[in-house]
Amino acid sequence: MGKKRRFATLVLLSTGLMAGTFAWANDSKELKNVKSQISSQQQDVQQHKKQLKQLQQQLANDEKAISNQARQLNETQQQLKSNESALAQLDAEHARLNKQAEQQKQLLAEQLRASYQNGRHDYLKLLLNGQDSTEIDRLLHYYAHLNQVRAEALQQLALTAKQLTENRRQAEQSRHQLNELLAQQQSEQEKLKEQQSKRSATAKQLNSTLDKSNQRLASLQQSANNLEQQIKAAIAKAAREQAAREKAEREARAKAAREAKARAEREARELAARAERDRAAGREPSRPSEVAPRPSSGRKPVVAKTSGNFAGLRKGTLPWPLKGQLVHRFGGARTSQLAWKGVLIGAPIGREVTSIASGQVVYADWLSGFGMVMVIDHGKGYLSLYGHNQSLLRNPGDKVAAGQPIALSGESGGQEQSGLYFEIRYQGTAINPLPWLKS
Repeated sequence: MGKKRRFATLVLLSTGLMAGTFAWANDSKELKNVKSQISSQQQDVQQHKKQLKQLQQQLANDEKAISNQARQLNETQQQLKSNESALAQLDAEHARLNKQAEQQKQLLAEQLRASYQNGRHDYLKLLLNGQDSTEIDRLLHYYAHLNQVRAEALQQLALTAKQLTENRRQAEQSRHQLNELLAQQQSEQEKLKEQQSKRSATAKQLNSTLDKSNQRLASLQQSANNLEQQIKAAIAKAAREQAAREKAEREARAKAAREAKARAEREARELAARAERDRAAGREPSRPSEVAPRPSSGRKPVVAKTSGNFAGLRKGTLPWPLKGQLVHRFGGARTSQLAWKGVLIGAPIGREVTSIASGQVVYADWLSGFGMVMVIDHGKGYLSLYGHNQSLLRNPGDKVAAGQPIALSGESGGQEQSGLYFEIRYQGTAINPLPWLKS
């Protein structure tokens, strides 16, 4: 019995070990499958990220090309307006000169007719009848005056004819330039259409990839972080440049003060030496005709800073940067986890965007998620931001005035709706822009 029990125990133990071995083998196989799936998913994620990066770079290239082309087209259109205005003025001047020439011809004809009817007959009659010499002298002066008037009329008519010739030459040149500009505009419009078509295909592919890879939220967050970094870098750069300018100004003032002081001391020494020579010669020391200028202290004069004084403006008085429909408001839900930090104004592509206040451009370039972006520093910690533009009309460092065109509205940054994304920031934090704008 003891042997049978030991044998049964051994059998049970062997069976348990075999079952455990089989279970461990199955678990190991499942683990390998899970690891393989994880590795495959990681590869897919990396592939999606690579594809997104390539698409974003392609979108940046497309939208930058569109921006340059649209800016050239805008400049051509402005030249066309100026040229058309100049041509209209030339045409109006041509009509005025023609009318003037006709009046001058009519006046000259009347003078010649009057001279023929009265002047020659009376003059000959006076000579034949032996009139008084005083009367003859008076009439001779009269006829001389008439001849002078006719000569002046002829001169004015010749001048008018010369002006008409120059007017026609300028008008023909202006019309030729106008035709060239129209042809250039047509060519630029065709190029712009091709680039916009290419950009639309890239944006559609990018948005599709974002949706498939569930990366839209991450992309928005990354774009927001990039924007923060770019704004900080732009402000820091502007501050460095301002500090460098102020340092150069201080050094220039200090140098001027030193030169003024040295000049005053030199003049004082010369006066003293002259007085000493006068005393040695027994003469009354000469006095300076003017008081010598006092050396400058080198202190910077206090000047009120008015340019870009955004803080001095009252709320509800600023102009809207774009005429359009308010699509999204500040603070509204953009996604389940993100809110709008500005407002989105819907408008057609190519509409003028203007600065809400005077200031200086500190950033103007393409930025992922925001497209062609411009940031203006208004001073006192206030910034305004303009995104999704088709084109930027100003460059970093440019000074802008309130109401001055700075960009053209668009759909850059991969947007499907055209318009303008607009922010106001104070001390780096986005604030609601609506209370500042005119209602």
